[in-house]
Parts: sequence; structure tokens; C-alpha cells
Amino acid sequence: MTKSEKIRESLSRTKDIRQRQVARTYVLKLEKLSRDKRKLLERAFLEAKWLYNWTIHQEDVFSIDGNKVKKVHVKVGEDFEERELTILGSQVRQEIADRIKDSIKALSRLKENGMKVGRLKPKKRVNSIPFKQYGVSHKIDFEKKRVHLQKLGSFKVRGLNQTPENAELTKALLVRKPSGYYVHITCYLPKENRKSIDKPIAIDFGVKDKLTLSNGLKIDFEIPESKRLKRLQKELVKKEKGSKNREKTRQKLAREYERINNRRKDAINKIIAFLKFYSLVIFQDDSVKSWHEGLFSREVQYSGIGKLKERLCSSLLPVLEVDRFELTSRVCSKCGAYFEDLRLSDRTVFCPECGNFMDRDLNACLVMLKKVSPALRVVGQGLPELTPVEREASARILGSNPHIRVSYLVEAGSSMLYSME
Repeated sequence: MTKSEKIRESLSRTKDIRQRQVARTYVLKLEKLSRDKRKLLERAFLEAKWLYNWTIHQEDVFSIDGNKVKKVHVKVGEDFEERELTILGSQVRQEIADRIKDSIKALSRLKENGMKVGRLKPKKRVNSIPFKQYGVSHKIDFEKKRVHLQKLGSFKVRGLNQTPENAELTKALLVRKPSGYYVHITCYLPKENRKSIDKPIAIDFGVKDKLTLSNGLKIDFEIPESKRLKRLQKELVKKEKGSKNREKTRQKLAREYERINNRRKDAINKIIAFLKFYSLVIFQDDSVKSWHEGLFSREVQYSGIGKLKERLCSSLLPVLEVDRFELTSRVCSKCGAYFEDLRLSDRTVFCPECGNFMDRDLNACLVMLKKVSPALRVVGQGLPELTPVEREASARILGSNPHIRVSYLVEAGSSMLYSME
């Protein structure tokens, strides 16, 4: 058997194994870094930038063998100087070159589909370095809680306790952030047979209640700018440009922005994890971008609804978008009557034809379900009902984030009551 045949056979076996596994990424933080270690890491990111910028300017990028590149030309002022790559290992150099090739292929596919694309441009900073093969380019010592990176040495890390014992460790990514240096390690775990909800769910985006679900759940999340952030912004303006104090304040400001973004990302991740229980997620293609220009632009910005919508479209969730010009709020979910006098300030709807009285956003969700029900063969979509599985999942997943507020719409007589989960 030739070498290429062995590689194909190994890849085939790996694909079969991956069908029964799920990928998870765990973040480890490098700790107790000495001054020499910090200089070494900064040099590695600098060489990664040199290699990236040199590669994209070559005439034939696909003929470049990254692991054999040991010297590159760097622009210094108006001239070019030759610099030696002494820190990056061969596999790391190869992976950086492969990244560029994959990016060019992706741009080519977009262009073939009729989209207007640009080109790869030089970077001022490279904030991530890939390590491809576990056991060769990087290793982890669980007993000593250390990670070894090729040609960079061994580092003390925090966060190894979150990695399961039965995890199969694979590639890693060294990331530079304002708060420090991190290693994102990818693991493969056996798939778990968890309880699922065999029904579709419709979502209505809003400002007051960020999400309203067709089962009666209302989800509100908002992470505003902190007082510390506003104070640091004022301090930065007063500092003299080019001074060390200004640079220190800028770094503090970047770390505070990172904390706020992490909180928003965590809230969005929790909501996505909850929605994965459903067989299908339906939502209207609202122009969230235009909401940023309205009266409640700050509330929309603090919540990150646009990022949530982007995650819904890009994740592995089965989603179905309803056209933004489809009537949902102005149509009765029971009889289909049209509400002519409905204003934006009206938060409830009342149908004079059938007597339907309910929350405006919930009515829009039920209308979306009704519109797609013929294609999905969904029957029995009436009043919202929260099943025990939904109640347990919402309390376990959404309740773990203090910035997420969950309420449930309960019909009592002719009014809608809110009960906190």
C-alpha cells in the first residue's frame, strides 16, 4: 500500500468515527508568564504577520510550501528587508499558508455565485496562530496543568478541569486578546442522546422583549456599557497622544470591551443551545440593521439581536425564514382577520371577528407557524403550551446566565399574565 493510499484510508476511518462524535472547543488561559515568555509570544505573532503578508503577495500562492519557508521579505518604510522565521514551527507555517489558500478558495466560490468580492489584504496584527496536530505541534500535561507548544515551550494554563476525561484532543489555536493569551483546544466527544422537542418553534424579535417564542416564552437580555467603561473612555480622551499613560488606559479599555462582549456572547450561546432542542426554528427576516438607527437603537445594540440572528442563520440549526414583508402582527392568528388600526405602541391585539385577545408578539409567532404549517404538516397549533421538557431546558440553560430574564405568557380569562420562571 502506497503512502497516499494509507492517508486516504486513515481519513476514511476518521470520517466514520467523527459521525458518532461531536466537536467541542475549550478555552485555556496561559498563566504566570515571565517577561521572556511574553516577548517570545509577541515574536511568534509578529512572525505570523510577516508570513501572512508575504504569502498573499506571491504570484502563485498555491505553489508555496509553507513548512519550507524560512525567510520572508518585510516592508520597512519604503524598502523591503529580509527577516528570518525563527519561532514558528514547520507545521505552524504550513497551517498559516493553508489558511490563506482556503480563504482564496472561499472568495472564488462566492465570486462564482455572483457575489462581489475583494481580495486578501495585509494585516497590521495577527491575533491567532494555528497548531494542527496534537502530539506533534502541541501537547497537554493534565497532571502538571501545562501545555507545550512547538518551538515556544511549556506554559502553565488554567481551565483544564473543564476538559472531559474521554475527550479526544485535536487541533489548537493560540489566541491573543486584551486580557492575555489563550489556547483554544478542540476536542471530540461521543454524541449524547438528549431529550429533544419534536415540534417547530417560531420567534418574534422585538425591542422591549428581545425574543418571544410561540410556546409563550419571552426572553429578554441586555448587557449595557459598564460605568468603568464610560470612565475609561473619558480618561483616554484626556491623556496625551503617544504617552505611556494613554497606552495603559487604552489596554484597560480594550479589556473592559472584551468583558462586555464575552457576556453578550455567553447570553447568545445560551439561547442558541436552548433553541437546538427544537426540530425547526422559524423567524421573520426583520431588518435589524435599521433598528440601530431608530429611537431604541441603544437597547438593540446592548442586546446583540443582530448577532443572534446571524448565529441562527450560520449555525447547524434547521431554520426557516419568513419574508420580512409578510403580514404577521396585523393578522389574527385564529381567523386571519386584518387589524387596520393597530399601532406600534399597541402591545396586545383584539380581533372583533372571533374575539381573540392576546399578546401582539405571541400572535405574530402563531401567524408564522400557521403560514408554514401546510408545508410542514403542522397541526393543532392553538394556544401556547410549555411542555415539561421545555420548562426544564429553559430553567437549566437560560437560568444559568444572570443577564437573561425569562417569563411565560399565561392566559387567564381575557388577559395575559406574566409569571417568572
